[in-house]
Amino acid sequence: MTEFATPAIAIDGVGKDYLDPRGGPPVRALDGVDISIAPGEFVSIIGPSGCGKTTLLKMVDGLIGVDRGEISVLGRRVSGPGPERAVVFQSFALLPWLTVEDNVAFGLKQRGVAAQERRRIAREHLERVGLGGFEDKHPSQLSGGMQQRVGLARALAVNPSVLLMDEPFSAIDAQTRLLLQSDLLRIWADTDMTVLFVTHAMDEAVFLSDRVVIMEPRPGRVREVLPIDLPRPRTEEIRSTARFAELTSAVWDRLRGMIANEDAA
Repeated sequence: MTEFATPAIAIDGVGKDYLDPRGGPPVRALDGVDISIAPGEFVSIIGPSGCGKTTLLKMVDGLIGVDRGEISVLGRRVSGPGPERAVVFQSFALLPWLTVEDNVAFGLKQRGVAAQERRRIAREHLERVGLGGFEDKHPSQLSGGMQQRVGLARALAVNPSVLLMDEPFSAIDAQTRLLLQSDLLRIWADTDMTVLFVTHAMDEAVFLSDRVVIMEPRPGRVREVLPIDLPRPRTEEIRSTARFAELTSAVWDRLRGMIANEDAA
C-alpha cells in the first residue's frame, strides 16, 4: 500500500461479510483490502461483478460498517456519513417534486444554510455543470445526462473534501458519457477534492484517473494498483494516443484473466 503523510482516504485491512439468507455460512464480500489515497488524487476502482466495488464505496461513505479493519477519511475513523464527503450515485436520485435548483440546494438546506445563500450556491454550481437557465425546471423535463449533471452539482454544492462516485455515468448514452467525463475533470482540476470513482468501464478509468485499483472477486481483494502516467490536463486527444490504448489494454488483460478463471471455476 502506498503511504502518504496524511492520506485523504486510508482503507486498512478492510473486510466485510454478508449473511446468507438461506442460512448458510456468511459470504465474505471483501477481505484484507488496503488502499491509501492522497489528498487531491483521482482514483478509480474497477473489477469484475461481485468484487465489492460499491460495497467498498459505501463503507468509505459510512453508509455501511466494516467487519474487519478500519477506514479513515482526512485522518478520522469513519463511523457514519460525514459533511466532508459527498456521493454521486449511479441512479440520478433526484427528488422529482423539487425544481433543479431546490434539488441542488437540498443538502445545503439540511445543513441549515440560509435560503438566500442556498440559492446563490445552487445557481453557481448549476453554472459550473452547464445548466445555467434550468433552475426552475423539474427532473422529468431533463435528459438523463442533464439529470446526472444536477446530481453532480448537488454533490459539489456542499463543498466536499472527498467526492465518492458510484458508476455515475453508466446509465447515460455513450456520447454524453464522454462529455461528462471531460466536464468532471475540468471541475475537479479547479478544486482540491479527492475523488474515489467506481466504474466498470476500462477506458473511463484510464481517462479519468491518477491510479486505477483493479480488484478481484470472491472475496473482493486488491489485485493490482496501476499508475496512469498520462499527462494532465486530459484532453479528448489523449484517447487516440498509443499510451492510452496500452493502459486500457493492460486493465483489460487483468480483468480478462479474472473473468476467464471465474467462468472456468
